[in-house]
Amino acid sequence: MAALAMTLFGCTTTHSVVSSNFPDGVWSGSLKSVLISADDSKQEGASDLLIASCKGVVRFWASDGDGAFRKLGNNYVVHSYPDSHLIYFLDAEPKQPDWVEIQSYSFLEIDSDTAVLQWSRAVNNRDVAKSEKNRYFFTQGTTRLRRVNQICDGHLVP
Repeated sequence: MAALAMTLFGCTTTHSVVSSNFPDGVWSGSLKSVLISADDSKQEGASDLLIASCKGVVRFWASDGDGAFRKLGNNYVVHSYPDSHLIYFLDAEPKQPDWVEIQSYSFLEIDSDTAVLQWSRAVNNRDVAKSEKNRYFFTQGTTRLRRVNQICDGHLVP
């Protein structure tokens, strides 16, 4: 029972933790993921990922498979504690308000050049019938990241 409570609620502490900032630079890794559709079917995938940060602003970039990278998401919110960061966004496009998307990234710094990442994506496709496979879906994945640059990159984080 204690193990279940720990799994559901995590560790709680009563001591104060000083907030910190996401580290400047560029991180690189290959994200292994699984897509879970409304009908419980699963599809595995992988994508090269870049995470760029400059003065607390974070941007995510994914490989398109042809060597180019495209920016993922907008208006990320970042919450940080020492070496531990939660980055997320919640979005509904004005042109397609029935498509609501949530993405979250848990970024843990292992040392100054190594981090691990857990990614979660949820899409609520509200204008699709409840019985359809793509009515909603989840994608989740993990990767180990290597810091490839320790300074701000104005091309990746304008």
